[in-house]
Amino acid sequence: MAFFTAMAIAFDPLRRLAKIFGTWQTAAAAIERLLDVFDTKPTLLSPQSPAPAPTTAPEITFNDVSLSYGDLPVLHGTTFTAQAGQTTALVGASGAGKSTLFNVLTRLVEPQDGSVTLNGTPINTLTLTDLRALVSTVSQDAALFDETLRENILLGREGLSDDAIQATLKDAHVADFLENLPEGLESAAGPRGSNLSGGQRQRVAIARALLRDTPILLLDEATSALDTKSEAIVQSALDRLAEGRTTLVIAHRLSTIQNAHKIVVMDKGKVVDEGSHTDLLARGGLYADLYRLQFRDGKQLVDHENRPKRALTAAKSQDRPQSWLPRLFKRWQRP
Repeated sequence: MAFFTAMAIAFDPLRRLAKIFGTWQTAAAAIERLLDVFDTKPTLLSPQSPAPAPTTAPEITFNDVSLSYGDLPVLHGTTFTAQAGQTTALVGASGAGKSTLFNVLTRLVEPQDGSVTLNGTPINTLTLTDLRALVSTVSQDAALFDETLRENILLGREGLSDDAIQATLKDAHVADFLENLPEGLESAAGPRGSNLSGGQRQRVAIARALLRDTPILLLDEATSALDTKSEAIVQSALDRLAEGRTTLVIAHRLSTIQNAHKIVVMDKGKVVDEGSHTDLLARGGLYADLYRLQFRDGKQLVDHENRPKRALTAAKSQDRPQSWLPRLFKRWQRP
């Protein structure tokens, strides 16, 4: 009888111990993966004797740039120049290599051939920190953390006056909806910005870019996920953001880039034409074909092929971002 009583008493602690062992095994596997990441050696390094970075909006030149991902060629001798302080739009079908050009410019990937220069200075002669400090990006999927709007906009920046912040909120049209939020700037953005509409998330991302005040601006389908009313508001904020900056724009909605100083038309990794909206329409070619596909009888048609994929819906939105990530930005910015 005593033996069975002892077994009954020991059963529950043993069962809890078995659960702990399972948790430990899971943690050990995760630690192994983390160690693999920590042991990975970077392949893109800053030069030993870096060149000084430009302090004003630079001229960006892609000179015979070629790039392949493994056996898949993406860019084929791409050559064009984005004039300093002007807006250059990149258009073309999906897979033409437009986003890859952004990755090359920020040195997220290294081309096999050719070079990219800023005012004649090759970007691989700048430190990665200096190069990326020159660039602000606004994409179609604004990356917001589950923090307050203030923290999402500032991202750890300190020493900014209230006047500077308020001016930025006004220029980015954030102030337009801020007064309707119960806690204003202290309102929570929610997981992945789920407490905000698509247009509001984009305006927060634009405010973030305005505060960075960099000489180069990259816009990757920044209005493609928005309805017509929200698009008009966000486009107004983007126009304000682009003033005085060298701006590269990726766009499938051609109505958003008709006023660009230059439009570069890409097809299968090559530049096939470039010029103003009027000149490209007059010459015919791929741009004119794309324009006719989107516009009929003066009306813009819905571009189903290039509409943003919304498959990342409820399941992903449940995956809360780590609340400490914005504080990492703050730590990285310390000398």
